[in-house]
Amino acid sequence: MNRFQLASLLLLCCGLASVRAQAACMLNDKREDCGYTGVNEELCMERGCCWNPKDNVPWCFFKTSPAPPPQCRRNAPRFECGYFGINQEGCEATGCCWNPKENNPWCFRPYPTYMVSAVTETTLGVQVTLEMDGSSPGLSYRPNISPLAVDISSETDNRLHVKIYDPSFPRWEVPASFSPIPDPPSEPASKPLYSYKVAEVGQEFSFSVTRTSDGETIFDTSAGILQFADQYLQLSTHLPEDFNVYGLGEHVAPLKLEPRTYTLWNFDAHTPPYLNVYGAHPFYLELRPSGSAHGVFLRNSNGMDITLTKNPSSLNYKVIGGILDFYFFLGPSSEAVIQQYQEVIGRPQLPPYWALGFHQCRFGYPNVQAVETVVEKYAENKIPLDTMWTDIDHMDHGEAFTLDPINFPKDRMNQLVNKLHNDGMHYVLVIDPGIDTDPLYKPYADGVRDDIFIKDHNGNIFTGRVWPGITAFPDFLHPKANQYWENQLSEFYHNLLPVDGIWLDMNEIANFCNGACTSNSGEGHGNIHPGDPPYNIHNQGSQNTPLHVKTVNVNAQHYGGVLEWDAHNLYGLSESIATSKAMMNIRGKRSFVISRSTFPGSGTHSGHWTGDNHSTQEKMYYSIPGMLQFQLFGVPMVGSDICGFNGPTSEELCSRWTELGAFYTFSRNHNGKNTPPQEPYIWPSVAAISRKVLGIRYTLIPYYYTLFYKASRPVDPLEAPSATVLKPLFFEFPKDSNTYGIDWQFLVGSGLLISPVLALGSTSVNAYFPPGKWYDWYGHGVTSAKGGETLDLYTPLDHIQIHIRGGSVIPTQEPALTTTESRKNPFSLLVALDEGGAAEGDLFLDDGEAITITDYTFVKYDVANEKLTATVSGTGYGSGVPPLNTVTILGVQGTPTQAKLNGNPIAGFSFDATTSTLTLTDLKASMGEGFTITWGAAAAREEL
Repeated sequence: MNRFQLASLLLLCCGLASVRAQAACMLNDKREDCGYTGVNEELCMERGCCWNPKDNVPWCFFKTSPAPPPQCRRNAPRFECGYFGINQEGCEATGCCWNPKENNPWCFRPYPTYMVSAVTETTLGVQVTLEMDGSSPGLSYRPNISPLAVDISSETDNRLHVKIYDPSFPRWEVPASFSPIPDPPSEPASKPLYSYKVAEVGQEFSFSVTRTSDGETIFDTSAGILQFADQYLQLSTHLPEDFNVYGLGEHVAPLKLEPRTYTLWNFDAHTPPYLNVYGAHPFYLELRPSGSAHGVFLRNSNGMDITLTKNPSSLNYKVIGGILDFYFFLGPSSEAVIQQYQEVIGRPQLPPYWALGFHQCRFGYPNVQAVETVVEKYAENKIPLDTMWTDIDHMDHGEAFTLDPINFPKDRMNQLVNKLHNDGMHYVLVIDPGIDTDPLYKPYADGVRDDIFIKDHNGNIFTGRVWPGITAFPDFLHPKANQYWENQLSEFYHNLLPVDGIWLDMNEIANFCNGACTSNSGEGHGNIHPGDPPYNIHNQGSQNTPLHVKTVNVNAQHYGGVLEWDAHNLYGLSESIATSKAMMNIRGKRSFVISRSTFPGSGTHSGHWTGDNHSTQEKMYYSIPGMLQFQLFGVPMVGSDICGFNGPTSEELCSRWTELGAFYTFSRNHNGKNTPPQEPYIWPSVAAISRKVLGIRYTLIPYYYTLFYKASRPVDPLEAPSATVLKPLFFEFPKDSNTYGIDWQFLVGSGLLISPVLALGSTSVNAYFPPGKWYDWYGHGVTSAKGGETLDLYTPLDHIQIHIRGGSVIPTQEPALTTTESRKNPFSLLVALDEGGAAEGDLFLDDGEAITITDYTFVKYDVANEKLTATVSGTGYGSGVPPLNTVTILGVQGTPTQAKLNGNPIAGFSFDATTSTLTLTDLKASMGEGFTITWGAAAAREEL
C-alpha cells in the first residue's frame, strides 16, 4: 500500500467515524442528560456527548451507541483506569472503557473474558474448557487463571452440580471430612427437573439452568462476567424483578432478603443488624410466584460478599478464594429444596428428647449455691425445667475443662449434678476453644505434646487472648486434634463432673486481640494478608475492617499448610464435629451440643443459639427470622436467649419473649453478667405465664420430637419431603404471595400457627391466616373458616395466639415439670378436620437418647369419612409406653351420638355443639398397636 492509498484509507475511516458519531447524535430522540447546569458546547463535546440547543432539553446528551463489548459491560463492577478530568478519547487511547452514563468511574478497566474452547461429554454431563480471550487488554484485580474447567453433572433428578476450577493446579476446597460430598452416581439423572445450557465453542462463557416444568430460568450467569483469579472469584446471575430470596446467613435481618451486600465471614459481634456475625452459610432459596422453589449452594468456606441488586435484579458473588462449586436443587416445594440440600450437607441430628425441654442459664452466677437456688425456685414455682446451665463462671480463672475450687468446688458441683440426675434433669456447661498457655496447665501441655495447635506464619504456636489470658487454639484440621479434644472432655467428665451436654462459645474464633498477641495487655501484632489480597470483603459493613479484627491472623497456619484465610469459617463446624463424637463416645448416648459458630453441615452435629442479643423488642422480633433462617440451613435445633442477653429486660418484655420462646426448638432463658436477674419466677406474672406456655410446650414435645425424627431420618422417596421443624408460612402456602414476607409469625410443622405479640404496650396482634380452616388452640372454635385474611386478635399480656390448621393430627402428652416425668403420662390426639372432614399426622416413639435407633414405633394417623385410622410400623418400642387416653376432634359435622374404638362403644363420649368438638376419653389404647375410631354415621354403620 502506497502513501496515497494509506492517506485515503485514513480519511475514509475518519469520515466514517464522523458520520457514525453524527448519526449517534441525530438518532437520539430520547435524550439522557450528559452535562450539568451551565455546561456549554465545548465542555459538552469534551465529554464525548452530543450538543443540540435547538430542540428539547437537555441540550447536552448522551450518544446512541452500540452495546459495549463484553470487556466493558455496564453491569460489571468498575475499577478506575483514568485520572481526574480524563475524556473519552484519552480513556480509550489507553485501552480502557468509557461510559459516563452509569456510576463512577467513567473511565474503567476492561474486564477479561473467558471463551469456551472445548465442550466434552462426560458420564454425567459435560466438561467445558475455558480460556482467556487474548484480546482482553486489561484486568480487574489479578491475572485470571487460564485454562479453567467447568464440570456440569446431572447427579439426580432434582440436583445439578456445576464445578468451576483450575484443572492444572489444586486449589483450596472444603474437606469432605467436614462437609460431605455426595457419592457421584454411575449414570446421569433419567428424568431431571431441569435443563442446562452452556455457551458454544468460540463464544463468551456463560451457563444457565432452567426448570423444565414451566421453562423458568433459575440461574443465568450472563448477568455478569466470570472472574477466576488467585484470590478473587466473581460470578453473577439474573433474578426476577420482584425476587423472593431467603438464606445467605448468618445475619440479623428480615427473612426475605433486601437488595444489599451480605458478607460471610464468621465474627464475634453482639448481633448488629445486617452485618456478618457467627456463621457462614452460602445457600439461598428462591421462591417464584408460580409457587415453585429452588435452592443454590456454593460449597466454599472462604470469605465472600454476596450482593442482591435491583434495576437490574441480580445476585452477585465476590469470593476471596477457593473454587466455584455450585449445587442446584429443583424442589419444587421449599421443603423439598431443603431436604435435597441436606442430602449434600448431611441430615440434621435427632436431639435427645430431654433437650426439647426448657433450659436456664446466665453469665454471672457467683457460685454453685446460686445455681442450686435457681433450680429450687423453679420447682417451688412449678415452672418446667429440664436442664440447668452455667457460663464461664464455673471455670478456674477462665480455663476450659476446670472448676473454680472456691466458688464451684468439685464436691458441691457433683452434689448438684447428681441431684439433677436423680430428679430427671440435666446439666450443660460452656467450653471455649481458647487454651491457656500456662505450661503447667495440662490441656496446653497435652496440645504441645501432640502438636495440635494452630501455628503462626513462622511455624510457632499462634497465641491470642481470651478469658484465661494468652491462649492457643486447637487445630481441628490436625488428624490428632479430635482425639486430643476427646481426651480433655473425657478427663473432665470422669474426674470432675459428669455433664450431659456441651455448649461451644467463642468459636468463630473469637479473640480479644486483633490478630496475634503475646501479653495480656497487648493489642495485637497486626496482620499479614496472604499474597496481599486484591479485594476486601465488607467485614462488619466496611471494606476497611481487616479480617484479623477480633480473630486469628489470616496467614496463621493449620495442619498441612492450610491458611486461616481459607479455613476460618470452618472452625465452629470442626469443633462441633469433634465435640459431638467425643460426647457420644464418653456417654454412650446421643450427644447434645449447642454451637455459636456454624457452617453447612453443622446441624448434623449440633444445634445453635443466635448469640449475644439484646433485651429489646427489636431483637425479640429478629429471633423469629433468625431461627427460620437456620431451618433453611439444616440446623433445626435453634433459639435465641429468651428475655435478651445484653442489658436489663422488663417484666412485659420477658413475658412476651417467654411466650414466644416457648415455641423455639431450643428454648433457653439466658442473660449477661451485671444485668438484673430474669429467671421467670422473678415476677409473679412471668411465673404464671411460664407455667401456662411451658405447659403447652411440654404438651407438644411429642409433636416436636416427631418432626425432628422426620427431618433426621434417611430420605424416603415415597414419603413427603421433611427437613424442617419450624417453617415460614410460604413453605406451606407457596402460591399465596401474602406469605412471602411474613417473618413475625411461623408454623410448627405444618399444623400449628404461632402469632406472638412483638410490640411492647400492645394487647392485640394482626395475624394472617393463609387459605384453609384454622382453629383456636384454647377454645377449639374456628377462628378463620376459609383463610386468606388478616385478623386483629385481642391478646392480653398472659396470652399468645396459637392456631391449629385444619387437616392436622397433633400428638400430645400430659405435661409435667420435666420430660422425664411427662414421658410417663398418657398420650392424646388433637384432630383438626379440614373443610372436607379429613386430617393426617404421625408420631415417633423411642427411648429418646440411643445413638443408633433400633427399637422404635412410628404411628401414622389418617382421618376421613368420620374414621380415624392408626397404622403402626417399626420394630416396637418398649412395653411400658403410656396409652392413648384422649382424642379430641375439632370441626365435626352434625351431632354425633356415639363413637367406637375398634368397633367397641366408647363410654367417655362428649360433644360440644357450640364449637363442634367431639371429645373421647378414657380410651386406654395401646400406642404400639393399630386401631380405628369411628363416630357419627361411620360408627352407626359398624352396627349393621
